[in-house]
Amino acid sequence: MRLWFVLLLVPVLRADELTQKMTARVSEEAEAFQRLAPEVLGQETLHQRSMKPAGRFHPRIGNGAPPKPEYQDRTIVSEYGFTALSGADLHEIRQVISVDGKKIEDQKKAQDALAKAISANDDGRKKALLKQFEKYGLLGAVTDYGQALLLFTRRNLEQYEFTAKGSNYLNGVSVLVFGYRQLDGPETVTLIEEKKNDQVKHLRIEGEVWVRGDNFVPVRITIMARQGFDAEQVREEAAIDYAMSQYGALLPVKTEHRETRGGKIAAENDFSYTEFKKFGASSDITFDTGK
Repeated sequence: MRLWFVLLLVPVLRADELTQKMTARVSEEAEAFQRLAPEVLGQETLHQRSMKPAGRFHPRIGNGAPPKPEYQDRTIVSEYGFTALSGADLHEIRQVISVDGKKIEDQKKAQDALAKAISANDDGRKKALLKQFEKYGLLGAVTDYGQALLLFTRRNLEQYEFTAKGSNYLNGVSVLVFGYRQLDGPETVTLIEEKKNDQVKHLRIEGEVWVRGDNFVPVRITIMARQGFDAEQVREEAAIDYAMSQYGALLPVKTEHRETRGGKIAAENDFSYTEFKKFGASSDITFDTGK
C-alpha cells in the first residue's frame, strides 16, 4: 500500500516541477519583452473577415426567414509598436499606411511619426493613434493581443491557476502545454457591446501557454473569454505566437483571433508582424537593424 502511494505521487510532483519551471521562464521572458517593446517598431498586416451590421429594413425572403449574414473582407497594413499612457500598462499603437491596397501614408513618414509619438510625453497624440482603426470602418477590430506575454510577469503569476496538460508540436518543434485560468486581479478582456449602446463589460480569461520542451521559452499563448449563454453568448478566442528577436527578447509573430456570437462567427482577425527595428529616443529617428 505504501509503495503504491509513492508511485502515484511521482507524476504529480513531476507536473508541479514542470509548472514551476515554466512560470519562472515565462515571467523572465515577459519582463524582457516589457523592456524591449517600447523601443521597437515593426510592420503589422491585418486580414479581417467580419459580419456586416444588419440593415434597418429586413425584406421577407421565401417563408419570411431573415436574410443570411453578409461578410466583408479588409486588409490593413500599419507601422506597429507599443506605448504606455501616463506610465500605465503597454498598449499596441499603429500608424496605418494602406487600406485594401490603397496607400494612406508613406512608410518612412509613418515610421517617423509613430516613433516620435511613442517617445513623446503626449497622451492625446497616442490616444488618437490608438483609435485610428475606427476611422477605416473596421468591424469587431481587436487590439492589445500582441503583448499577451505581459499577463505572466512575476507580479501577475498569483492571479492564475496553472495545470500541466501534456505535449504537442508547433512548427515541427516539441512543446509542453500548460493550461491557465484567471482567479484574481482585474478582468483582462474588454468587450464593447455595440448593440447595447456601447455597454462595456470586462471578462476574466483562461487559455494555454505553449513553451519549448528544451528550454521552456514561450512560443504561443491562447486566450479565451466568454459572456452570456446560448444565443446571447459572445466568445473571444485568440492565439498569439512569439519568436526570439535579434534583440534578445521575444516579439510577436502572428495573432489569430475569432469572435463568435450565439455560436456564429462574427469576425476573424489574422495579424502578422514583421520587420521589427529598434529606434532611438531622439527627434531624429535612427533605426538600428541589429547588424
